[in-house]
Amino acid sequence: MISIPLGQLLLEESIITQEQLNEALSRQKLMKKRLGEVIIDLGYASERDILLSLAKRLKIDFIENPIMLIDFDIIRLVPETFARKYEVFPLFLKLGTLTIATNDPLDFTCLEDLGMITGLEIKTVISSKSDINRAIERAYRKSNTDDLMDDIRSDGLVSDLNVLDLDDISMAERVESAPVVKLVNSIIMEAYQQNASDIHIEPEESFTRVRFRIDGDLQVYSQFTHDVHQLITTRIKIISGMNIAEKRIPQDGGLRFRNEFVRFDLRISTLPTAYGEKVVMRLLGADRNISYDLHSLGLSNYTINMIEKALRVPHGILLVTGPTGSGKTTTLYSMLAKLNDPTKAIVTIEDPIERKFESITQVQVNTRAGLTFASGLRSILRQDPDTIMVGEIRDTETAEIAIRAAITGHFVLSTIHTNDALSTVVRLTDMGIEPYLVASSVKCVISQRLVKKICTHCKTQVEVESADNLLLGTNLVHSHIGRGCKYCGNTGYSGRTAVFETILIDGQLEQLISHNASMDELKQYAKSKNMRMLADEVIDLIKEGITSVEEGVNILYSTD
Repeated sequence: MISIPLGQLLLEESIITQEQLNEALSRQKLMKKRLGEVIIDLGYASERDILLSLAKRLKIDFIENPIMLIDFDIIRLVPETFARKYEVFPLFLKLGTLTIATNDPLDFTCLEDLGMITGLEIKTVISSKSDINRAIERAYRKSNTDDLMDDIRSDGLVSDLNVLDLDDISMAERVESAPVVKLVNSIIMEAYQQNASDIHIEPEESFTRVRFRIDGDLQVYSQFTHDVHQLITTRIKIISGMNIAEKRIPQDGGLRFRNEFVRFDLRISTLPTAYGEKVVMRLLGADRNISYDLHSLGLSNYTINMIEKALRVPHGILLVTGPTGSGKTTTLYSMLAKLNDPTKAIVTIEDPIERKFESITQVQVNTRAGLTFASGLRSILRQDPDTIMVGEIRDTETAEIAIRAAITGHFVLSTIHTNDALSTVVRLTDMGIEPYLVASSVKCVISQRLVKKICTHCKTQVEVESADNLLLGTNLVHSHIGRGCKYCGNTGYSGRTAVFETILIDGQLEQLISHNASMDELKQYAKSKNMRMLADEVIDLIKEGITSVEEGVNILYSTD
């Protein structure tokens, strides 16, 4: 085992200087921390630098994402309390040797204690504290699911649900029992940890499947026996304010999930199916990677300049278009954050409110009470607003009010469902809006999509087929794909980025719209002015190796 001190090791590896080491040692006496932590706090080296140096000297592996190597069958070998106390994570068992991930492979007390507890030889690999703690959260929560299921069955609730009326108060109280609460909370927290946008709880004939939508695709999280499905759905319906006795019709509800670490809202809907009620929960504002700032959304300089130019318009309407889940709300919120000014009155009407902003008045649509987008917008106009954000233009009435508000001196932002930016103006005229009103009110239209990024760990260069070049209108020779690996769950993709088509309505385009020009005429004019289309940004991402040809074709040829 290593005998050289950490400070000397980092010196030999040229990670720090002698002066930096002296300063760190002086600070260590005052701060009462490990030397490595002090060096990181002082900014002399990153945690990764220190761990790689240790791994090299100890001749052990450095593992970036230990959760990908786990064998869930051996989780119970290491008690959760021990794993959390020492920040170690069990990976796999082979020939009587348990391999664990640790941030401190020189903590011999921990290794000896773990050997005593398990009766096994202990082998170490090095991982960062954040990766280890994230793995502990995910693995032990998943491991505890089976225990929770056993607790639920031993409580007798499963059998009781088959014979008792759920409208009975005592029965509803029993559904609130700890095992059920923990199981539902565990599912929600796991979705949050994985940055999922939606949770699907789907009943089949003999089991219930739970899937998470991550980076736009559904991935199976777990399967439960069908006998607990009603128990899970009942718990969800109780906390989201639904009628637990009604199973014949769809219902909608919502809740705010909170614990000591996180707080976010969920929008919930149920749908009767042949095998029970399907539940879908949308996590609102739960993506911790979102920063509502235009410059942090990965936009190209061209797109940022175009949007900032549009936001300087004193009045008019700015529309964002794209399919469900394409990030329209994030874009609108980023614009609101930029427009937020103590000298301006900003009012929104949304369904639902996904993020609350200070100094912005936000109104929640309530159709049961008669508060629709149209009626709410009328009331907002009597509140002396400067800027109005309408969550979505769904009908002619809302479109007419929004456009007249833009013409009468207000700046209006909203979303609408169309395939691309230019077809938005055609859609408005199809809804019955006079072309001259569309031309004089609409100042900017933005179409956007979310594109899956290739996993950097399994990225591979491949040749581009002629059929793909024909579809994309390119002459590419090579592109990249993700082969699939443990880091991306064998999908080949990891994360997403946004692409935009931003059209500013100039004088000539305004004339074309007012004369009810066809879609072909509008596109021909846009090309003549070298306006940047959605395809241009997608093809750039393919050329830069950020996304694949397959994903590019899917994006450009998908429909709303």
